[in-house]
Amino acid sequence: MLKRSLVQKIVSWLAVTLGCIAGFVACALFGMASAPLADRSPAWYLRWFDLAGLALLGLGFLFGSLLALRNRRSAGITFLAVMPVAAFCLAYPDSGFLVWRDNVGWFETPIPAIAIGLAALFYAVLLPPFWIWPGKKRAAIVFLSVALLAVPIFVYSRWTIALLPRLAAWSSPFALVGLFWLRTDKSGWPSLLRSRPCSPAKRVLAFLMTLVGILGLDIVLMLTLSGLGSSLFSGDCRGKPPFVRPLSPTHAVFTAKVLFAGRSIDALLRAHGDLQPSDGDGKVGDWAIGFVQERFWGMPHWTRLVLLTNFVYWEGETYFFDGRRVGGVVTQFLPIVEGGIGCSRTKPIQIASIDLRLLRNPPAPGTSHVMGYVRGPEKFRSGLERPIRPAFIANAQIEVTGPAYRKTVKTDSAGVYELDDLAPGEYTLQLSKAETQEVGVSGDGSPASIHIDSGGVVEMDLVLIPEKR
Repeated sequence: MLKRSLVQKIVSWLAVTLGCIAGFVACALFGMASAPLADRSPAWYLRWFDLAGLALLGLGFLFGSLLALRNRRSAGITFLAVMPVAAFCLAYPDSGFLVWRDNVGWFETPIPAIAIGLAALFYAVLLPPFWIWPGKKRAAIVFLSVALLAVPIFVYSRWTIALLPRLAAWSSPFALVGLFWLRTDKSGWPSLLRSRPCSPAKRVLAFLMTLVGILGLDIVLMLTLSGLGSSLFSGDCRGKPPFVRPLSPTHAVFTAKVLFAGRSIDALLRAHGDLQPSDGDGKVGDWAIGFVQERFWGMPHWTRLVLLTNFVYWEGETYFFDGRRVGGVVTQFLPIVEGGIGCSRTKPIQIASIDLRLLRNPPAPGTSHVMGYVRGPEKFRSGLERPIRPAFIANAQIEVTGPAYRKTVKTDSAGVYELDDLAPGEYTLQLSKAETQEVGVSGDGSPASIHIDSGGVVEMDLVLIPEKR
């Protein structure tokens, strides 16, 4: 008898653990999902159903599983009560057909009233046996009566095949777990925790502490999933010009030192050789935990720690970040920033002198500004190697030629040159040649060409190239 009770407790604890894990993951996905507040499409409401379904899935499994620690029957009723609404919200957005007309395709779903009606009939057939099962004859009568009404409607509706299989699939986890707790309660399985009498105030306090604990663990899980979901994939970007003001509400610009670098699931599964550091180089990853050093905009002031994603990070290095704060119901309030490969100006701080100078001393509004650096010839290094400081050239002469304009400027001690208030038009920049150097941007020594618009900021970096022999 003692052995049987032990097995029952082990099985019950396993069910509670799996239910809590499922609940935490669903709540984390809900917190990471972005609310479609700006969606103006005809099917804007479908994303809200998705969000509601994730929230009910997570909270239903969490509180149902925690409730099972003391009361199995209440846990079972909780799962079955949450099931219809949660399963419908999760199933409805994908219950439709791809329609093609005049070479144009779109995904068509039933209007909410029809979908709700079909779901109500489905559960009217499914649920009566659960609630009145002790009276088997009565359950059978109710089941057959509702089925005779529902079957012709299911046969007639073209949305049945699109909605009901998904509804049944999402209902299964709730039904199985709910019936498990109801059945074990009826069979007299022991409670996992003993109920103790306590005042209403203590119950409220315990409930609030549970909520705080769930939120804290879910925030940790959201941060973990954000890091593990990092990616080095980049769209077709052609670089990004310098800026001196925020470009969007989620734009974040700051510098930070990498304290810890880790690898995403994608990098681990594919075992990227390009993320394998050479001997003694240190640790590299595509996500990192950083310590914010200099803020420009977009970062909350309540923390100095930030989670950095979507870039190549070397532990111990400092980076300039031109990133995007992630959206999400909860994650929008957390210090998570996507760096971006090729589509942003995120870079090691050794080569961020132009960006930092512009942000610290922005040009006057409405004026045209050209700046860049001049560096010496170097051995090619990929963006996946540990960054080093380039050999910037001080006092390099640059001849600027344009419409009715000719001027020679020199780089300062940091190898940076600047030109202010140029008239709109086309200009060429040519480095003065030394005895053993050719100059240019593309390796052939040809001058660099730039186009100036009124009130814009242009960056043009130049490279000294060894003379060809």
